[in-house]
Amino acid sequence: MPIREKLTGFRFLKWGRPVSVKKAAGYQWAIKPWWGEFRNPQLEQAFLQQHTPLIAGQMQLALLIWAALMLLFAIPDYLSLGLNSEFLILFVMRISTVACILALFVAVGFRPHLATRARWISLVEIIGISLFMLVYIYRPDILSWTITVTLLMILGVLALVPNRLVAAVPVAFYMAFLTALVLELLGSLNVTEFIGLIVVFSLPIGIGWAGALRANVLQRRQFALLQQSKQLNEELACEIEVRKQLQEQLQRQATTDSLTGLNNRHQYEHLFAHELSRSMRQQQPLSLGIIDLDHFKRVNDTWGHSAGDEVLRRVAQLCRENFRDIDILGRLGGEEFVVLLPDTALEQAITVAQRFIDTLANTPIDIGSEKIVVTATIGVVTRQADETSLEGLIKRADAALYKGKDAGRNCVMSG
Repeated sequence: MPIREKLTGFRFLKWGRPVSVKKAAGYQWAIKPWWGEFRNPQLEQAFLQQHTPLIAGQMQLALLIWAALMLLFAIPDYLSLGLNSEFLILFVMRISTVACILALFVAVGFRPHLATRARWISLVEIIGISLFMLVYIYRPDILSWTITVTLLMILGVLALVPNRLVAAVPVAFYMAFLTALVLELLGSLNVTEFIGLIVVFSLPIGIGWAGALRANVLQRRQFALLQQSKQLNEELACEIEVRKQLQEQLQRQATTDSLTGLNNRHQYEHLFAHELSRSMRQQQPLSLGIIDLDHFKRVNDTWGHSAGDEVLRRVAQLCRENFRDIDILGRLGGEEFVVLLPDTALEQAITVAQRFIDTLANTPIDIGSEKIVVTATIGVVTRQADETSLEGLIKRADAALYKGKDAGRNCVMSG
């Protein structure tokens, strides 16, 4: 949620008018009361896209039933009229309607998204309804039956064909008024009967509208609940990930030095204690070295403390690159570093330390346009058989370090 919303509790919608966040969230999922569609166009489009395969299948089934009924009713036409001009006109009407129906059926099969485009099914319905009026003209003998079929067709347009209500309702009214108009023009109805027929036709329109509206609302409410649950799951997963990252960050802050990324004092003492216990238990050698950068104060005085920080970061990186993964690195403080070498005797530790000294001296550090050559002195010791504490190891390594400094620096001194 944006900061502005958190602080004020309002979200600003059209024309800058403030609406409460709760009300705005409700508006997002609001459904139009007359048509059963989402007010949010993007949400309605998402609903249609998700349900396109289902809508397309229902559309094709409805079209097949419609086409089959159109052909089926040609049989009673033939039985009543015989093979005369009236029958041929009605038969051509039925074949033309079926052709339009099958054209839409094939189109939806190739492009299912057409089933969600109201104009295509509405166009075919209007064509079919208009052609159906020929039945009133050429079969006045079955007027009551034709009106009954018309009532069922109106109901089917609204409740059976998966068309948008905003398009289906006008089509249903078109059928009702066109039927009444044709009957009035044919002289089959007087004014009173005309009005009465309109009222009768209003019944299936109302029933079909109400049924289709209820189905649309239920479908969209279900879709809205599904989308809301997905959003909540995504937000929960996101929050879990943020908390996990925060926990990792706090863990790093609690265990690492913020400048160099090496273990801080608390962490390396914990790791050192574990390795010391293992060394004593398994009687394995354990060596420790203290690294001190030579004349580091000159770096700060000459290039500034930011340059000094960069030097410390680069030295820490060189430590990670030159010591083993099992070696434990830490920052003692200032320009001093410490390294614990498990399963390493004194001679091996001296060799490793000397290799690091040589690498550091031969790796100039870029500070802007300058290249700084940094050297270091290392004091190295190995745990003695009777040594059971880290303090003793660190004190002896520190003493060896100062011997190295007295000896001219840039060297390894054992103790």
